[in-house]
Order: sequence, then C-alpha cells, then structure tokens
Amino acid sequence: MTDPNPTELRTQRRRSGADLHRKETRRHIWLPFLLVCLFLLFLILLVALPTEPSWRTRASFIADFMSSILIFCPAIICSFVFYMLIALGIYGMNRLHSGARSPLEKMENMTAKIATRVDETTEKINEKVVDANSRIASLTHFMSVFDQPENDDDPTRDKKEK
Repeated sequence: MTDPNPTELRTQRRRSGADLHRKETRRHIWLPFLLVCLFLLFLILLVALPTEPSWRTRASFIADFMSSILIFCPAIICSFVFYMLIALGIYGMNRLHSGARSPLEKMENMTAKIATRVDETTEKINEKVVDANSRIASLTHFMSVFDQPENDDDPTRDKKEK
C-alpha cells in the first residue's frame, strides 16, 4: 500500500471557490427556502382539502392566528423603533420645558418691571409737558405777533385751494 503524493491529496480535497459558494448557497439559502415553501404548501392543503363545516371554522381560526403572527407581530416589532423615538422626543421636550421655565419666568418678571418703569417715566414726562404747555399757554397771545399775516396774493394759496 503506497501513500498518495501530498500534492495530489491537496488538489483532491481542495475545491474551487465557485464550487464552495454554490454548495453553501444551496445548503444555507435554497434548502431552508424550499422547506418553508413546502411547509406553507402543506398548511394550505391541510386547510383547503377537508370540506367539513367544523373544519372550516378551525381553518378560519388558524388563518386568523397565522395572519396575526405573520403580519401584525412584525409590524409591531418594526414600528417599535419609531415608538421609542417618539417617546424619547416627548421626554426630551418635557425636560426642555421644565428647564426653560425658570429663566422664562425671570425674563417675564424683568420685562414687567421694565414696562412699569417705562409707564411711570412716560407718565412723569406727560405731566411735565402738560404743565409746561399750561404755563406757555398764556404766552401764545403774545407770540401771535410773530405769525405771518395771511396774504390774498399768496401764489401757494391758490394751488392749495384748487
């Protein structure tokens, strides 16, 4: 009995990358896909073949249950991410609202104080203007000397009237 040449053993054992890829594809992708298709075909035939009314009720229950499992559960799981984003957004807005409350209250109080001071200052200025106007009111008769007399020959007057 002779031992084979080690290089011959390596070439016999080694397959090409394309052969390995095809084998793994068949084993890991196509085989599970075909098994699931056969299982679903079996379930469809199991439900479709019997004609008894009680079996139809059970089939309806099985169909409802399978639609719940195959449709609603993945939808709930997929929308969970969006739900968590919305919940985190609400939590963040609540934190921002709580954090901004005291600075906004301080700003509101400060603007109220400034508005009060402005009102008081304008009231004092108003009083002084009214007081000064009442003192000057007696002088308006004497100041009428400086008014220009009305002229009938004024060219601007004609334009104003027309």
